[in-house]
Amino acid sequence: MKHYCSVLFLLGVILISSVIEAKFQTRVQRGQLLKHATQKYGLRSFFQHQHVADFRDYAYFGNITLGTPIASAPEQTFLVVLDTGSSNVWVPDNTCGLHDRRSACSRKNKYFATNSSSYEKDGRPFSISYGTGSASGVFGKDTLCVRFSDTTLCIKSQIFGQASTIAPFFANQEIDGILGLGFTDLAVNDAPPPFVNAVNQGLVDQPIFTVYLEHHGMKRASSGGYFTYGGEDPDHCGEIITWIPLTRASYWQFRMQAVGVDSVHENTAGWEVISDTGTSFIGGPGKVIDKIAKKYGAEYDEFNESYYIPCSTVKSLPSLKLQINDLQFEIDPINLVAYPDSKECDLTLFAIYGGGFGPSWILGDPFIRQFCNIHDIENKRLGLAHSKQQDDIL
Repeated sequence: MKHYCSVLFLLGVILISSVIEAKFQTRVQRGQLLKHATQKYGLRSFFQHQHVADFRDYAYFGNITLGTPIASAPEQTFLVVLDTGSSNVWVPDNTCGLHDRRSACSRKNKYFATNSSSYEKDGRPFSISYGTGSASGVFGKDTLCVRFSDTTLCIKSQIFGQASTIAPFFANQEIDGILGLGFTDLAVNDAPPPFVNAVNQGLVDQPIFTVYLEHHGMKRASSGGYFTYGGEDPDHCGEIITWIPLTRASYWQFRMQAVGVDSVHENTAGWEVISDTGTSFIGGPGKVIDKIAKKYGAEYDEFNESYYIPCSTVKSLPSLKLQINDLQFEIDPINLVAYPDSKECDLTLFAIYGGGFGPSWILGDPFIRQFCNIHDIENKRLGLAHSKQQDDIL
């Protein structure tokens, strides 16, 4: 899925952006995204887990609030993609679709600056382009909060996009907007991402956030994983296996040495890759992906631009093997499939046909379901740890 990677165009990686965004569109067309993450969440003074909702292993969402309500005004809550593959925050503004009932904003939660006592005007225009659409409007500043059962993490003066126009692509998606968790270098107009601001404001004990994602098959789970801000997540993740140095601190980008099915040494060209919570599948060079898909006996569906296998064969599939930081990592079959229906399963791979710019691979949700990702902003490194979730959905 993707991936609201707004500044790919600024970085000259247009072809990758188009492929990833198109893949997200393909995935969600097979089922509407449901707004089922309706709880309120908070953060303790040291660190705490933010629940995310899981849409059948295709997408993961969380709630945020923006602003400080004035008297009689409701709290302004938004369901957003928590996206480590981009760095900007935006939500629909109350001006979005104001005079157009067919606007993509017509069923979205909208932000009202007049209903917040902490709103600060920025006024700079923003325009974010994706492979299948865009969002544009003006930047504003307000308090952004992540809430839990009894405490709250609130980031003051967070720059965010007040979108007055969003692409038709977003119309049937129940998400309201996007919250980027990449680095500032990836952000439109160098707007510091929320977690960077949280670190700079001294709101977390460590400059680290951890992502743990669950798999639930065809189920829609209101609790589909956790984003833990300010530290590791020993409740859901094992000990850190390795710290991978980033080759570029914009995306969470690093080097992958090899990949294969029967052996990790089947493909040893070496590539730049990114870890990305906003991408449903694993993307890579077309020839390599097709070779791997054939190893799994997958058929290619040209209409949906996806590989599929009978769900009954999943348990017998071999693991996908990756060599990173001189270590071998294996993604189990359970994490290599998604379930549009009960008979045919999507093999969670897709081809990227790029022009040699930017990362060649995107290690999306299947990779992160297998290995918790520990994001270290200060030291510009990514930690990997085994997920503690039990494989019980087949």
